[in-house]
Amino acid sequence: MRSPKLPILLTALLLTLGTLTANASQTISTDTQKLTTQEQGDRAYWLETILKVAHPVLDNLANDNLRASIPIGRSASAKASSREFITHMESVGRTIAGIAPWLELGPDDTPEGELRAKYIDMTCRAIANSVDPNAKDYFNSTATRQILVNSAFLIQGLLRAPTQLWGNLDQITKERLFEQWKSTRTMVPGKNNWYFFCAMVECGLKEFAGEWDLPIVQRAITSHQEWYVGDGIYGDGEEFHLDYYNSYVIQPMMMQVLRTMDKFGVGDAEFHAEQVRRFGRFATIQERMIAPDGSYPLIGRSITYRLGAFQVLAQCAQEKTLPEGLSEGQVRGALTAAIRRVFEQPGTFDEQGWLTIGVCGAQPELGDTYLSTPCVYLTSLVFLPLGLPADDSFWTAEPEMWTSQKAWSGEEFPIDSFLKKPKKQ
Repeated sequence: MRSPKLPILLTALLLTLGTLTANASQTISTDTQKLTTQEQGDRAYWLETILKVAHPVLDNLANDNLRASIPIGRSASAKASSREFITHMESVGRTIAGIAPWLELGPDDTPEGELRAKYIDMTCRAIANSVDPNAKDYFNSTATRQILVNSAFLIQGLLRAPTQLWGNLDQITKERLFEQWKSTRTMVPGKNNWYFFCAMVECGLKEFAGEWDLPIVQRAITSHQEWYVGDGIYGDGEEFHLDYYNSYVIQPMMMQVLRTMDKFGVGDAEFHAEQVRRFGRFATIQERMIAPDGSYPLIGRSITYRLGAFQVLAQCAQEKTLPEGLSEGQVRGALTAAIRRVFEQPGTFDEQGWLTIGVCGAQPELGDTYLSTPCVYLTSLVFLPLGLPADDSFWTAEPEMWTSQKAWSGEEFPIDSFLKKPKKQ
């Protein structure tokens, strides 16, 4: 059953965010919008958190104010760069990729449905401004790393919200997106993850424009067959390359590429079945990685990448493909603990409401200090299960405890030994 307090609290949230939409300079107040798990359930806590993450990016871009407002110069790699805004535009696609499944639920007459209506409109205006030559926030870079990465994540979001996002874009915006996506075909990418960024762009062109360069997609598939040969990290007899790229880029994008190929009659059924099995095993391993306090082992260079890496587990929950042995209550509890571990630390949001983890160095026990602003928005990918309705079993199932045990052997492992230790003074 839904918690009786949820509609009331979301009504207050709706009123607050309605004011913020009219005045982009204001920020979401953590104190006034604190929706605790104890009072009304995990879903409201997740929703309040993802809106805090997404609001500054989407609201500023929707109001053609992102270039003027987004924090810059917070990393050594981006400092004093003349292309810094272009780099930060990557955060747009990454944010939309995380919030899109929730938006696809569409408007309705509930407080949450009314809230979605506002964010669907806001997100569509944001996308339009990013490709409008007359907008101050026009993203006028073509055939660059930034446009490729942003496009890949944006397409990931559009494929998950074809009705509420793609369906509400005007035709001029769609044509401008096609032009931008096609520009990436002139690039000479690196390997592994870069091939999949290119393949995702081709999937978007095929789905929305009816055309694609199939050899680019096939090259990504071929590359992956070499890339996923990993280190058998848990001694379970499987080979996994268990790092952040595989978790938030390669495995999820592989599944989308295979689905698109299958939809248009060019899929490899045997290879697809193998990847589905790997996807499930990845999810099982990821759930076991989370400790009761919400911490988890290093699988990447920043806390932002590591939280985003739980996209595989989150996506399996959203798509009702959790492997046998993982209950919905168990997975929800583990992901909620990880989310709390990150977002309730001091310094997670700056005084203007922008996400800062892994950038400003206020959380040395959680992450590194040199990453640029776009990277932090990878955290939005852990919120994919918000695409399930509030009365779905994922949200109503009784919470269950999870264990820090190897996924198949059942052996305990010292998860805390993997955590980054503060440097001695």
